[in-house]
Formats: sequence, C-alpha cells, structure tokens
Amino acid sequence: MIAEAQEPQIIGGYLLDGKDSFEELDAAVVTEAQSKEKTLDGKGMKLPGGSIFMTPESVGKEIGSIVNTKRPFLVRTISFTVEENRMEGCRASIRIYRMHDENNLENIVTMPIYQDIPKAAGETTFSIAPEESIVLDPGKYYISFSLTDVGQEIKEKWDYREDRIFFPAYFKGSYTRESSDKPLTRWGMNIGLTVRGKYIKP
Repeated sequence: MIAEAQEPQIIGGYLLDGKDSFEELDAAVVTEAQSKEKTLDGKGMKLPGGSIFMTPESVGKEIGSIVNTKRPFLVRTISFTVEENRMEGCRASIRIYRMHDENNLENIVTMPIYQDIPKAAGETTFSIAPEESIVLDPGKYYISFSLTDVGQEIKEKWDYREDRIFFPAYFKGSYTRESSDKPLTRWGMNIGLTVRGKYIKP
C-alpha cells in the first residue's frame, strides 16, 4: 500500500498529514569480542510532514515492524519516538513474535514489556531495556507496539479531535492487526520501532 500524507488512513492508529537512559541487562550470554551495539534493520524513510496517530479507540490494536537476523542477537533495547501525547494515563506494550509465517506467530517474551507515556506537548524518545534476557535466534520477527490503556476519564468521555497520541511515520512495510489474536494485515508504513543489541556466540 502506498500512503500519501494528504490522505488519512486507518492503521490501527491513523496516518495524519502535517504535522536515555536505561540500565543494561546482565545477560548470561557471551557476546562477540569487541562487538558494538547494532540496530536490526532500519526504520525506512521518514515521511516529511507525516504522523501516525492513535486515539482511545486504538487500545489493543497492534502496529509492528519486521526485523531479520542471520545470527543469534541479544536484544538490549527497543526504542520508539512519540511526537506529542495529548492523553493522560497512556500505557504501551511491546511484544516480540517469532514469525514462522503470517499466520504462525510465536510470542517469545515471558515478562511483559510495558512503557508509561506521559502527556507531553513535545517529542520524547523512549528506550526500553527488557527485564529478561531476550535472544533472537536466526530468523524473522514481528516487533509490535500497542496501546494497552488510557486514563479513566478519557475512557468515559473523549474528544476524537483532541485525545490523540502522535508518532513519526516511516515508509517501510509493516503489519497491523485489531488485537493479538486477529490476523495480520500488511501495511506500507510504520512508527519507527528500533531494536538494538549485540550479536552473540552460538
């Protein structure tokens, strides 16, 4: 799917025109000597003036990026950027699935990865270090982002034009789905989830 900034499109969030600290894991694995932290795949090309936004209706919906690794990879951090958050009580969840195919996803995270996102008018980048040691064996993975909660007052009454959270939009294939038990839908945009870590010895 080709998206133009002038055409709003639903993606589990929405496409809108216009508009670190962390503790390292004490992983019981051996990284390659002199290995530097690396990023698995790229975000894609940023859409100038384009944003993806979500509303309270987006809670539970997923948007995710696809990453590949040819060697075992220790995940150190998963990062994403919020351009603006107008909603109180936002909480996000990050999930990592081994992607055997589009209809066969294996959740490899045993300790949930959550991030509270405070209300803010400016841009904020979040860099999350998982509590458990997560090693990606060679293969393909679906890294998903979803809103899991918003403030109680917003749940009871919210304004579609005002109650939104905005993310930068990138041109690169991704998948969305209505919930974690629904089928994936291919989409041509993503919010720029970034997975960083180190290759390890098999």
